Parts: sequence; structure tokens; C-alpha cells
Amino acid sequence: MNTTTRVRKVSINAATNYFRFFFTMVVSFWLIPFIIKNLGAEAYGLWNLSFSIIGFFSLLDFGFGLGVVKWTGETSATGEIEYRNHMLSTIFFVYLAIAVVGMLFLSIFAVFYPTLFSIDTAIAPEAIAVLLILGIRSLAIQIPLSLFKGALFGEQEIHLTNIIQILGTLLYAVTVWFALSAGKGIVWLASMNCLAFLIENIAYVYFAYKNVKGLRISIRLVRKQDFSEAMGFSFYSFLTTIAGLVLFQTDAIIIQLFFGLELVGLYAVAIKVTEYAFLLTKQLVNVLTPLISELKAKQEHDTIRYLLLDLSKYIMATGFLIAGSVYVFGGDLLVLWVGEIYAEVTIPLLLLITSFVVSVPELVASNVLTMTGYHRFSAISAGLSTGLNIVFSLLLIKPFGLTGIAMGTLISSSVVSGIVIPAKAARSYEFPYWRYISRVYLPASLPAILLVATGYLMKFFFSVDSLWDMMFMAIPGIVVYLLVFWIFFTDPAIKKNIKTKLVHPARR
Repeated sequence: MNTTTRVRKVSINAATNYFRFFFTMVVSFWLIPFIIKNLGAEAYGLWNLSFSIIGFFSLLDFGFGLGVVKWTGETSATGEIEYRNHMLSTIFFVYLAIAVVGMLFLSIFAVFYPTLFSIDTAIAPEAIAVLLILGIRSLAIQIPLSLFKGALFGEQEIHLTNIIQILGTLLYAVTVWFALSAGKGIVWLASMNCLAFLIENIAYVYFAYKNVKGLRISIRLVRKQDFSEAMGFSFYSFLTTIAGLVLFQTDAIIIQLFFGLELVGLYAVAIKVTEYAFLLTKQLVNVLTPLISELKAKQEHDTIRYLLLDLSKYIMATGFLIAGSVYVFGGDLLVLWVGEIYAEVTIPLLLLITSFVVSVPELVASNVLTMTGYHRFSAISAGLSTGLNIVFSLLLIKPFGLTGIAMGTLISSSVVSGIVIPAKAARSYEFPYWRYISRVYLPASLPAILLVATGYLMKFFFSVDSLWDMMFMAIPGIVVYLLVFWIFFTDPAIKKNIKTKLVHPARR
């Protein structure tokens, strides 16, 4: 793939990534308060707790998913189609076995689920039903069929996966609206989620066979040596996945054990806002995963250094645009979006959004390390982050409540995502860590001071009475940020290229 084709493909994939993200965010932005209104805060807390539990069972993926992207991406550069088919066939049939075993274990666990988490006996049958339905979604459907989405991703046909996911999200939203409007409950919500997800994954299978050159999945292609090779890479990816799931899922479990379902639901909204920020910033990073595999195969280290420093700066700027706006309008957003009661999690939200922005450079650095042979270090770092988060959350939840949980997340992110992982990437690709400070953190953070000041100035003169008021009042601060970043921190070559495109839009 030449440079022009590579840039065009990455640009299309990134653009559709962002469109898919915004579409999903808009749907969720409408759907969450709709679900809370129709089911209640306690049922919404049960919904989030169930997803947190299922998240641990999805560990049974064993990290093979990232391997699928890696081997498919490398094959695009080397042309070793038969080798890829052996690897993917081996993983697929391992996935089938995992799905069967996983559902068996989940069925046994479901019997004890209400007792273990002190769920009211009145809603215990619903809790078990929701858990099993979401288990079918995440184990029986997602684990085996995710291979085909991974193959499309590795082939850099990411725009296709985005289109399919958009349609799946739309189908889910429509069916949920009809079900809840008709007075159906949380079991129907889980069923609609599962059905939409099944249809979405069938589409991945179809388009993978259509677009991944020479793709063939057969039990005859399964080889013992391929399983050993897959485990060699996927084991550390598995450890990283464990750490990530524990990091994001244990908060809900700890809160349930200490406070109950209602506070799980409150904190879940703050987590959701932070998740939107994280996912928005990660859209371009996701596109890079198969590209990094290709760059590694071709030994293009200068391009990888560019990703670590220059590209990270622009991704970091996206993060500060979001974080700065949340610093100003976070409390207003919670109240206007889901209700007055959610103002209680304003401080946790601000701490979580700070944790997010500190972690932004790690998104690229960890991706590069994982896909270029440093997956063991990535796994150890993820485990360290998770351990710190759990320890500090348990230490701080008693004196500080929900704020203590968020403080634990911030501490772990600052140490591991802000220092440990970027420092390792800097050493591995031969540049000093301070360049992360001078070329990534500072250029992106300094304009954010003006963004926050402008936002509070707008709030001083105008009241925030609706979500539309909030969005319009956020615009001046965003414009100020973009202008300052463009004038003082955007690279001259990029400025020149953008100006050329604007003046001569038809030029290629």
C-alpha cells in the first residue's frame, strides 16, 4: 500500500469512526434518560451491574481478538493468506469451545447471582433472566463471531464495520423504544439488545467473506502449532484485557457492595460521560491498530515515532477540548440530561474526566507497544493500573464515597498512563520522555486554560436553562481553543497542507 492510498484509507476509516461514534452517542444520549424514566434508577443500576458481571465472563476471549487484527493486518503486507487462514480457523474453533464452556459457567453463576450481590428477592428472577440474556449476547454471539469483525478491522475495512454498527445501533434503539413505550420491562430491554447484536454480527460474517481476500474458516485448517503461536501473543493481550475490564467494571461492583444499586446507577452516568469522551478520542487510535502492524512488518520506525509524538498531540487536543468543556458545564450536563439527583456525581465526573485526559497519550503509546513486540510490558502496566485503582478505591470509598472511587481511578491513570507507558514508548523509539511534555501535553493543555476561562465568563453573563443553552455557551470556548491551537501549536507543514486543500479542493 503506497503512502497516498494509506492516508486515504486511514482518513476514510477515521471519518466513519467519528460519524459512527457521534451517531451512537446521540442515540445513547437520548436512550439513557428514556430507559431511566421508564424503568427507574434501581432497574438502571441492575442493568449496569449485569453488564459489569458479564464483562468478566467476556474475558474468555483470552486476548485472541487483538491477535486476529494483528495477523490479518500483517498478511496485508506479506501476502501470507494461507498462514492467516490457519491462524483464524484455529482461533474460531477455540472460540466455539469457549462459548459453550462460558455459558455453562454463567448458568451456574446465575443461580447465586442475587444472593452474592444482595439483590432484592422481588426482582431476583428478572436479574437472573437479564444476566443470562446478556450472557448469550456476549458469550454465545460475540466471542465466536467477533473473529469476522476483527478480520475486517485487520484488513483496514473499518468503514464497513462502522456502517454495520450504526445500523445495529439504530435497530436496537427503535426496538427498545417500542418495547418500553408498550410498558415492557428490563428483560425485554436485554432481549432487544441481544437480537440487534446478533443481526449486527451476522453482517460482519457476510462482509468478512466478501472483502477479506481468500478468507477461509475450516476445522481442517486447525493446527496445534498455530494454537501455540496464538497463545504466545494472546496471553499478554489477555492479561491486558483482564486489567482493562477489572479497571472499568470493578467500580460498579465495589459501589454495590458498599452502597447499593441506586448509587451504582448514579455513578454509571458519570462513567458514561467519561466513556463518551474516551471513545471520541479513541476513534482515530482504533484505526491505527492494523496500520501499526503493517508499519512493524515494513520496519518504518520513523513513521511510528511520528504517531507517538506528533499525532498524539492532535489526539490530546481533542481530549482537552472535551475535558475543558466538562470542567465548565459538567454539573449542568448531569442535571439537564438525567435529573437533579445526578448532581451528586459532579465531583466524581470531574475527577474521571481528568483521569481520561491524563491517559490520552497512553492510547497511542500502548497501541504501538502492543503491536510491535512489547505486549508483555503493556500487560504488566495494565495490571499495575488496575491494582492501583482497586487499592485506592477501597481505601478512599469509606471517607469520600463515590468521590473516593473516582480518586482511585485518577491516581492509577496518572501513574501508569501518564508516566510509565509513555516513558517506555519513548525509550523504545529513542527519544526522551520530556518530549511528551513539550510536544504533547503542553501544546494541548495551554489553550484549555482559555477555553475554561471563556466558558465561565459565558456562565457569568448567561444562565444555563437547557441542553441547547449549554451547547451554545460552550461554542465560544471551543472556538478560542481551536484558534489558539492553530496559531501557536499546529505544525507549519500541516497548516500549509490544509490551506492548500481549502484553496484547491479538487487537487489530489
